[in-house]
Parts: sequence; structure tokens; C-alpha cells
Amino acid sequence: MIIGGGDGGVVREVVKHSAVDEVIMCEIDEAVVDVSKKFLPFMSQAFNSPKLKLLFEDGYEYVKRHKNEFDVIITDSSDPKGPAECLFQEPYYRALNGALRAGGIICCQAESYWFDLKLITELYRNCKTIFGSVAYGTTAVPSYPSGQIGFLICSKDKSVDFAHPVHSFSAEECEAMNLRYYTSDIHTSAFKLPTFVQKELDSV
Repeated sequence: MIIGGGDGGVVREVVKHSAVDEVIMCEIDEAVVDVSKKFLPFMSQAFNSPKLKLLFEDGYEYVKRHKNEFDVIITDSSDPKGPAECLFQEPYYRALNGALRAGGIICCQAESYWFDLKLITELYRNCKTIFGSVAYGTTAVPSYPSGQIGFLICSKDKSVDFAHPVHSFSAEECEAMNLRYYTSDIHTSAFKLPTFVQKELDSV
């Protein structure tokens, strides 16, 4: 399940994986998809994937209606202002938890620790009361202010260690899937946080 992501970048990466049989994507604004198809063909190419079922509706309302259905839910939202504000609040994460199957995971956009550490800590605290395992991962994205953005990753399963990938892709697999950034080492390093960030999260 993908909530948001109207530019197509997330679904482009998700459908590369042979283990993924079906993707349901809810984008609230059809115009975002239309613009991406017109001006960002390198991002929007997966909108033609037979794995994808694309819906133009409110993803939050969708997950509230669908219980115990998804193995993975990815939220690719804008910042927590205006229409996206509800996607950073505790009721939304409870709805995601309800829509997951046993062992399922969520991954949500979770802002930059250079500007939003208070918000990140609050999100982390809320999710610790909802999910068995919670982690904040970081990556470099030059188009974001400060060049850093983070992701809140959670699972119902208490035993999940997000820092260790379930599958380590070989160099040949990375090449075949056109994974220009991701490696197992990059995956693990995403959970190595600056001291001031880790201290805040450890205090929760």
C-alpha cells in the first residue's frame, strides 16, 4: 500500500521487487499524477505497471476501511502542514497498524532532524505505544532543506531489527534493478544517527 506518492517515485522502486505481487496506491490529487506523467517520465514510468492499482482518494480513509490487509504500507506525504497534517498524528498511525497483517511494516516520511527533532521525537513516542518495533532512519536527499530527510519505520513484530536487511542484494541484482543508491551497507548506515538525535530518541 502506498499513500500519496503522486510523482510516482515510490511505486517505481516498489514494483522493481519480484517479491511484490500487488501495489494499491491512494493519491488524493489526480492532477499530481497527470503532471508527473507529462513532465517527469523518469519518475512516473511505473504508473503503467500491471502490479499497480491506482486509486484517486483519501488514503487515510482507505486504510480505516481495510483491516489486516497489507504487508507493507508506505506513506509518501508532504510536510505536516495543511491537508497532510493528519498524517503525522497518532490516530493515523493507529489506522495504519489496524490495516497491517501480522508482521507487517510501515514506512512514513518523518522530516529532517536539523529542523524537526521535536516533531520526530513526538512521532517516535506515539508509535512506541502502538507498534512492537519502531526506528527512525535517515538518508540524503539534496532537494530537501539541509539535504537530509528521515523515515519512521514500524512493525507489529517486536523482534524486527530494521538495521539489518532481510535480503542482501548482490551487485548483479542491484545492477539489474537499477539500484543506483541502495546497498546493504547504506541500509544499515541509515540507522546510525548523530549523537544528539539518538539521545532524544533514547529518552522516549
